[in-house]
Amino acid sequence: MRVPRAAQLLDADVALVICVDLGVVAAFDQDLDRIGLVAGASVYPLVWNILLAARNEGFGGTITTMAIAQEPALKRLLDIPEPFAVAAVVPLGKPVRQVKRLNRVAVEELTHREHWNGGRS
Repeated sequence: MRVPRAAQLLDADVALVICVDLGVVAAFDQDLDRIGLVAGASVYPLVWNILLAARNEGFGGTITTMAIAQEPALKRLLDIPEPFAVAAVVPLGKPVRQVKRLNRVAVEELTHREHWNGGRS
């Protein structure tokens, strides 16, 4: 399996930096004793729609969060003001080969019914 290098992402035709306004985003899990997940619920569907629209126009891309580890530097570079946070970086470009048929995992492999073990005790 060939693992993409970060340098390949840097060669993208365009890189979208998706930001979220921390002053208005809802994070209903912020008081739980774990890393919050809910705030992304309003951002990542938007990113997915961007990727679907890009694919429709013949572009390929992916959702990445690698740059968030360097968010202060990225915010300085792009002059992103407070209270915005970087949610994702989406590199887009024309693929070498456009995939026509995508492989899908069966829904049954991704879902559980009533209990994690599918309702079986």
